[in-house]
Amino acid sequence: MRRRQPPLVTAVRLADYRLTTRTVQFLAIGLAVFVAIPLAIYTFYYPIFRSDLCNWPSATYNPRDLRLLLFGDPQIRGASTSTSLRTRLDIFGNDHYLGHIYSTLVTRLDPTHIIVAGDLFSSQWISDDEFDVRARRYKNRIFRQPRAPQVTPAPVLLNLSGNHDIGYAHDVTRTRVRRFEKHFGQLNFIVTGDDFRIVVFNSMSLDGSLDDNEHGQAGFTRDVRTFLEEHMKVNFEGTTILATHVPLHKPVGVCIDKPYFSYYGDKSGRLIREQNMLSEGTSQWILNGFFGETGAGRGVIINGHDHEGCLVRHTKMQGEPRWSVVPIASGGTKYEYYYNNTNSDSNDGVLQVTLRSMQGEYGGNAGLLKAAWNATTQDYMFSFSICPFGVQHIWWATYVVAIVAVCANVIAFIGLPWLDEKARRAISGQQSSVNFFVAGAKPQKFD
Repeated sequence: MRRRQPPLVTAVRLADYRLTTRTVQFLAIGLAVFVAIPLAIYTFYYPIFRSDLCNWPSATYNPRDLRLLLFGDPQIRGASTSTSLRTRLDIFGNDHYLGHIYSTLVTRLDPTHIIVAGDLFSSQWISDDEFDVRARRYKNRIFRQPRAPQVTPAPVLLNLSGNHDIGYAHDVTRTRVRRFEKHFGQLNFIVTGDDFRIVVFNSMSLDGSLDDNEHGQAGFTRDVRTFLEEHMKVNFEGTTILATHVPLHKPVGVCIDKPYFSYYGDKSGRLIREQNMLSEGTSQWILNGFFGETGAGRGVIINGHDHEGCLVRHTKMQGEPRWSVVPIASGGTKYEYYYNNTNSDSNDGVLQVTLRSMQGEYGGNAGLLKAAWNATTQDYMFSFSICPFGVQHIWWATYVVAIVAVCANVIAFIGLPWLDEKARRAISGQQSSVNFFVAGAKPQKFD
């Protein structure tokens, strides 16, 4: 008795192949539509989803307006010959993560000024060659400046020195200062406009000892104090914006960081090893010098250093040449704040913005400080907000998922149909051979 082949075996096997292919295609489309595309939309257009924090508060334009885009403490790391591949990949990704935040906001917000408030690199102890390598990465991967002619003027980029760039007071050396200034400009300088001035200064040396001449550190202290004293004496009637790295003194509990100082040796605590903020005496000197002992001066102070971020007002104490501190917000609080630069009774004092770090672990933050010109009062009205992108894993996930989704769709819509076609031909050929013998035909021999 002859055994017959099941009649639908070919159709069933082909159906199984096609069902598997369709399932993979649906999964590939789902990965692209529901995961990869939403991630990409957020990553490249995230300011739209945080428009209350990531946009200037007013669409009105005045040529006198200042739009300051602020970044704190990128602290980019470096690699050595012994660095693992995983660490090198992490460094590469971190550079492009920070660069993505910068380029996205610059393109969308069209700032007039960009300020990076110090600690560009993660360590002042690196060699000159490594400093040059990181400087190139900083300029080419992260804070890239436009090279082609622009329709609108390119923003002014101000790179401030931080303790991880040149060291604290006793660690500052000529070599460290020279290499920083080679790539990023002077430690102390001023940018002026018709109604404002931005005063940039090296706060790491302000509390240094004037007797600390072992490596010339006293010279840096004299330089920055002389620089500030010269500009304090100028009868400037506009708005003063102070930009530095180390924040002014604040009592315990005002910000997350509390006052902290450590020193080298036992020379009466004069050789600073580390400090969280400037001394109280130096802070009072700065406030009185730039904003007047009467509190009549107008302006804003910008700084980094405290990675958590903080917003305060320094207010003049009645009848005394001293200033107190009024807390506004600190840490990762989502806020936008308006500051009337006219020092009215309802909004007295000088605003100090301590930028939350733009590092991934703190959320990839940028500060938006707008000075809107008020033609009636002939002065600026400031607004400030912190714009977070999110942790660096979002950037990584966007690119990894996009690559996986593209590969999955290529396999699903090109690779698997090609394999299905091969399987169909193989199964059809096998079935034809079976039917030939099942029909009882005799094989023919060909010469």
